[in-house]
Amino acid sequence: MDNLVLVRVVRSLDDRLRRAVLRDLHEDAPWRFRLVFEAGERPASVAISLRPEMPWLGRPGAPRPRTRRPPSPFASTLNRTLRGLVVERLTKPPADRSVTLLFVEGHALVFELATHRANLVLLDERGRVVDALRRPRSDTERLATGAVYESPRRPARLMDPFENDAAALDRHLDEVVDGGESPLEAVRRHLFGVGTAGAQLVLAESRACGESAGAVLARRMNELREGRLDPAIEAAEDPRRSLREGRAARGARLWPWSPDAPAAGHELFREADPAATAGVFYDASEAEGARGARVESLVTLLEREIDRLRGAERRAQTDLEALGDPSAHKRHGEALLAGLSSARRVGEIVFVLDPYDAAGAEIPVPAKPGEPLPRVVDRLFQRYRRAKRGIEKVRLRAERLRGQRERLIGLRDSLGEHPQETDVDALEQSMRELDMPVGLEVTRAARSASRLVKPRLEGVRMLTSSDGMSILAGRSGRENQRLTFRLAAPEDFWFHALGVPGAHVVVRNDQRRRKPPEATLREAAQVAAWYSEAKEQRWVDVQWTRRRYVRKARGASPGTVILKRYETIRVEPRLPVGIN
Repeated sequence: MDNLVLVRVVRSLDDRLRRAVLRDLHEDAPWRFRLVFEAGERPASVAISLRPEMPWLGRPGAPRPRTRRPPSPFASTLNRTLRGLVVERLTKPPADRSVTLLFVEGHALVFELATHRANLVLLDERGRVVDALRRPRSDTERLATGAVYESPRRPARLMDPFENDAAALDRHLDEVVDGGESPLEAVRRHLFGVGTAGAQLVLAESRACGESAGAVLARRMNELREGRLDPAIEAAEDPRRSLREGRAARGARLWPWSPDAPAAGHELFREADPAATAGVFYDASEAEGARGARVESLVTLLEREIDRLRGAERRAQTDLEALGDPSAHKRHGEALLAGLSSARRVGEIVFVLDPYDAAGAEIPVPAKPGEPLPRVVDRLFQRYRRAKRGIEKVRLRAERLRGQRERLIGLRDSLGEHPQETDVDALEQSMRELDMPVGLEVTRAARSASRLVKPRLEGVRMLTSSDGMSILAGRSGRENQRLTFRLAAPEDFWFHALGVPGAHVVVRNDQRRRKPPEATLREAAQVAAWYSEAKEQRWVDVQWTRRRYVRKARGASPGTVILKRYETIRVEPRLPVGIN
């Protein structure tokens, strides 16, 4: 958050909240809190967002999320300690990004809003640390429970623009510019608490009025402290309307005070007070970021699935080529059967008369050296029967895979460059209808932000049985444990190779079947055998049961389980041809 905007936000909130009573504290997300105060006829809400990349303070611009989350231990401590207390004042050193909410009873709540070091610290009546939201290693001593609280240190090389007059500011800026920095970099990087927006406004005003940058800055700092400047949002559309749509306004930018003239096609917007203006801007920015993250995760999942289907198509083509031409297998087998007595072998080729050729020409039949000719005949007829049965099945599988891939490509391309929230919802619903495992695991953070659901698929292999059922296989001990106890439902089917380390395999059972179809049962067991240390064996016994009968083994390594009941199936350890 721009420090110069924060100066006005704190003054605005201080005017509103003095003598107000803290009635409730809501933890909207692990990084976001809302404080509700009884102040006059209407309650007043304050939002504190502690996202490391963009912490901010203001009045919330969007309604509170409908989804309520269980309070964390830290939020419970805040509510237990502060609820019902009366606000004395809200204070902030002008150049510092730490804001202190003081209560008449002596407790205090400190908002540390420095980028990548945002924190929330609860203090007792003596100014000692009671609890903190985050305890990074670099702040271990400073935030130790019972220690006297100290604000984060300001870099010594930076000048405080609020504590120096115009002449001192100009001397410092001249030294920096003489050292090779541009005027913009000199203001925003060498004066503590002046960001890019403030620096641009100061330099533009300096050029327009002929005053030095130090003189303009000193005057503006005084006006900020006295509450005579208000932040404004410059945008190409109404930011309040865009916030209702869950996105940031086009070209939106937050200025600590109004520029002389907005950019072409842009207007300046303000809310009822500086805290509300900041809330609208930052809430919209967070909504835009959340939607962007959601879109990125869904598109990434689509791309992975498209790549998987493309690979399955290639494997189907390989299987088709391996089956060969059934008519050729049959013709070779019949020719060799009819001419066993006259066949002549040359290396790996057997030459025999072609019974379908009136001229009596010979045809070459491949045969392994030393393999008896009757066995070659049997093998050729086996290949004929296998190819005749399998070729249509493989072709249908390839067509199905191609159709799935084309549907996913269509979904991906339909999203467009600037999708609305409804577009993203429709995309996710379409992906679910195609049995894509979107949002397999809803984390605590995701439950708190109900609109943001990130697919969590790391460490999980995704396959589909020939019956069309979803098969999931873990990749490591920890991912096995997550798959079994976080992703799998109690009625899902669970597989593991008997007596050897290997992957946990789960078959989705949305229809609550009592037993998986025979083909899926065999294929899932083959997957479990293949992804185990017994994959080199000819046959492997695989345990299977419902997930409800799988228990964690106390004190054992991740992925180690105990089964209350199970059945066993013996399979060859391989990835079946009919699976993709």
